[in-house]
Amino acid sequence: MTTHPPSILTIHALAAGRGSGTPDTLNASLHPGQHLVVSGPSGCGKTSLLQVLVGLRPAHRGTVTWQQQVVQESNLHWWRQQFCYLPQDPVMGAMSLIEALLLPWRLGACSHTLPVREQYQPLLHKLGLHHDDETAVTRLSGGEKQRLAIARAVLMNRPLWFMDEPTSALDPNNRDNVLALLAQESVTVVSVSHDPAWIACADQQYTMHGNDHKEP
Repeated sequence: MTTHPPSILTIHALAAGRGSGTPDTLNASLHPGQHLVVSGPSGCGKTSLLQVLVGLRPAHRGTVTWQQQVVQESNLHWWRQQFCYLPQDPVMGAMSLIEALLLPWRLGACSHTLPVREQYQPLLHKLGLHHDDETAVTRLSGGEKQRLAIARAVLMNRPLWFMDEPTSALDPNNRDNVLALLAQESVTVVSVSHDPAWIACADQQYTMHGNDHKEP
């Protein structure tokens, strides 16, 4: 008889609604390394729900439990140390590629040792980023910025990722490289996507219908 590890992330009756209708409600239980994808029509509230999960806006109702601990306002600092959040428009926060890659260490968000070139260069190449370290961020395409943010998340070495439309600027080959990297890293992932190939690779899918409100 096959036994599974206990759930690492449990989402119970979580809703981000703010209108007068009945909001979409998410229930999910993820084991380590599993991937939940949230899909649905444009404007149905997917990004709002993701922002609730990462603590950027309050929930209409529901709870999130990580490693048997309920996430609440009093432990938001602890919670934000557990995951990487990758919004659709990647946050670079620096002028050069290397400064953007190592931004979490410069801001004090990571306490482990600063990655050295021997660690990050093979990772960048695996994601198709072959620029010099001092390449200006302004020279990077939207897809390159998305892949740079993903490389940064790998280096941060956190067990949970929240990703908003991670393939919106990627061609199929780069998308497949990212999917392979996620499988290799064995991180637990909650993503928002409308990409059929991305959705097909997820362990679980939740489809929103947007009964309550439209995103701005």
